[in-house]
Amino acid sequence: MYYKITNNKCKLYKQLYALRTEEHEIEESNKKKVKETIGDDWDEFLGRDGQQNYWRVTQYTGFKFNHPESLPPKTWKEHKEYAGFYIPDNRTKNGKKITEMLDNLPHSSIKKVFGILECELYGKFAFPFVEICDNGNIVVFMSDRYDLEKKFKDIIEITTKEFYQILEGDKQ
Repeated sequence: MYYKITNNKCKLYKQLYALRTEEHEIEESNKKKVKETIGDDWDEFLGRDGQQNYWRVTQYTGFKFNHPESLPPKTWKEHKEYAGFYIPDNRTKNGKKITEMLDNLPHSSIKKVFGILECELYGKFAFPFVEICDNGNIVVFMSDRYDLEKKFKDIIEITTKEFYQILEGDKQ
């Protein structure tokens, strides 16, 4: 189900706004930390991109380096399934340090979204999506099993088309 929240004075808006703002800050901080630790000689990575995962921020596990020939041989090894991608070699001290850094990057949690929206997290579910749009609205995607419009007076169900128009900034 697709929803929007336009009332920026309501508690729900403020909570989701604060959560998503924090997640954007974590995302930027993590990118900076990754580039400080391993450099910026890569264009692609292995992992989970964006907010639709348990951590709600990008998770990094490997990288496609532009100049793999210059990598320290005892730190990185080529991924067995994804040619051209390199992962930390956990048989070495440096590789373990990089894996530990990647695994311990700050993150959020889907439990926070479910808590704010007063939904139970059990069984099969779709990862929630929350975004602050250019026009100040917040858009939300939640599994069909949750009817947020019945639960909150400030949330409005919208069509898929309207959701993407708002998200892309085409509609005020």
